[in-house]
Amino acid sequence: MPDQPHSPDRPRATRRTFLAGGLGLTALVLTGCNSKDTTAPSSPTGSAEPAIRTFHFGSAADPAGLDPAISGDNETFRITRQIYEGLIGVDRETGAPIPLLATDWIVSPDRLQYTFILRRGVKFHDGTDFDAQAVVTNFEHWIALPIEVRANSDQGFTQVFRHNEQLPVLPKSIPEPKATANEDGNESVDPQKLVEHAAQTALLTSLREQLRANPFVGTSVGGTASYFGSIKAADTHTVVLTLRQPISGLIEALTLPGLALASPKALATPATSNDQVSYLSTQPVGTGPYKFVSWKDGAVTLRSFPEYWDAAAVEANATAPTLVVFREIRTPSGRLGALDRGEIDGFDLVAVTGLRELVREGKLIVQRDPYSVTYLGMNQKNKWLAKEEFRQAIAHGIDRQKIIEQFYISGTKEARGFLPASLGIKTSDTYYGPDSNRAKDLLESCDYDGSPIPFLYPLNISRAYLPLPELIYAEISRQLALVGIKIAPVPMDWNDGYVAAVRSGDTPGLHLLGFNGGYRDPDDFMSALFADNKQQFGYDSPVLSAQVLLARSMPSGEQRINAYQDLSNTLAKDLPALPLAFPISALAFNDSVRNYPSSPVLDEVFTDVRMNT
Repeated sequence: MPDQPHSPDRPRATRRTFLAGGLGLTALVLTGCNSKDTTAPSSPTGSAEPAIRTFHFGSAADPAGLDPAISGDNETFRITRQIYEGLIGVDRETGAPIPLLATDWIVSPDRLQYTFILRRGVKFHDGTDFDAQAVVTNFEHWIALPIEVRANSDQGFTQVFRHNEQLPVLPKSIPEPKATANEDGNESVDPQKLVEHAAQTALLTSLREQLRANPFVGTSVGGTASYFGSIKAADTHTVVLTLRQPISGLIEALTLPGLALASPKALATPATSNDQVSYLSTQPVGTGPYKFVSWKDGAVTLRSFPEYWDAAAVEANATAPTLVVFREIRTPSGRLGALDRGEIDGFDLVAVTGLRELVREGKLIVQRDPYSVTYLGMNQKNKWLAKEEFRQAIAHGIDRQKIIEQFYISGTKEARGFLPASLGIKTSDTYYGPDSNRAKDLLESCDYDGSPIPFLYPLNISRAYLPLPELIYAEISRQLALVGIKIAPVPMDWNDGYVAAVRSGDTPGLHLLGFNGGYRDPDDFMSALFADNKQQFGYDSPVLSAQVLLARSMPSGEQRINAYQDLSNTLAKDLPALPLAFPISALAFNDSVRNYPSSPVLDEVFTDVRMNT
């Protein structure tokens, strides 16, 4: 749900601007309604603080915590990207990986060993030196995390290295299609089903042969399908990472915020309270351009780090914020009002309902290109959703374009698969377009008796993929009612554990969720959504698991593209979830801001913000 370079010669951030202008701001001290009171301990500083330029940002939610290694929340990552850095950064113009804390890397011919040359002269905010042992300590920390803590992680070690996964056990054969009675009373098998059976059998045979030909190498400290082999310090500024199986997008994946590197001293410090998993949850310590000051009264405050290693990049932007305050404002209307009153300089997740007002008032609107997907999950533990025909009926009962027109910013596209178009993977030919008559016929064929289907949806939250979740839920429910499907609403506050409730599968039914891509590789979407989410969808397909595993390791090229197209076909047939939209998202700013470094992967560091002084 990713991190940036700070080299002096890197290209400046680019963004799309709809309208520039706006009202002046009065700087305010911001407070909120949530009571968390944590203040950073003092750290050594070597130079005087620069002139204060404060950037007030309206966040859709308080962060879940400030340790990115055990978080799955984009509001957490928005803050931790300012504090922490990883080995690899992202070029803002091209999206390509570039040096950050690693200045160079060498990949072995078998793609199993990565040697990273580390940047010298870098210090963590607590004065600890950044070196090879610090990198090793972070990896050892991630590996040692308890399984229940790893469950909170997203865009981090467990997801990239699939550390808890087991090798799939493929079925010996695909069940043959059953014969059905025709109009003459004779039984026969649908020829199309015979063709599908032959294709599935061929796929199963191919997958079995590929798994046999591409075994994992060496022992594992995790699951049998863990890609992680070892991490070692070759010398003070050289680290060697060894894999058990290649990961084609590894360098890109190392830009993820959950793989940012924390101070070894902080990692070794006990948590400050019993309800915190780690010290870093409330006292983050990284190498980034901003250091933590406090988290209290619903506001997180950061200050520029005077000993930041990339002084040239900081000097190149004389109008960057020196003090950053993130304030929780949950609703789109609340953020809109705070911007209008001058209480904040900007906010993310502009709702379509407020966009016209923002444009009319001359605010700066900055657009992000689409790199997230909204979907309707269908948990197959529910007896009706277990029926293929019933899931297809739901798909045909939903008019995705109508939902997009009402609740998403113009330019949002209907999703006919889970991979954004920019990844270049052809969408499956299987498409369930809006067709109420077809939906009703399918419901009749599976003898649906009108039992209500639980439908989980979140309250008090906005996400790029769910800008107005309550309204989106209401429209989907209305459309399904028109074809005869009854819904039992299950609303849940986002901050009361909505995502955990969905992923647990404890209320099998429908649910609204989405995913924001973190790096430019199809595995980011496919692995995050389907590699280890069997409970969320009540869907356990060894065939799909094998497809995901094998595609992840294939070198870039036509074979890998075809593998992801096959994956898309499997998902379109099995339909564990219905993709709805590839949303356009946007941010809004007052005239205190003249440039904001928008990124589709949310790789936005505030040293690139240009303020009007």
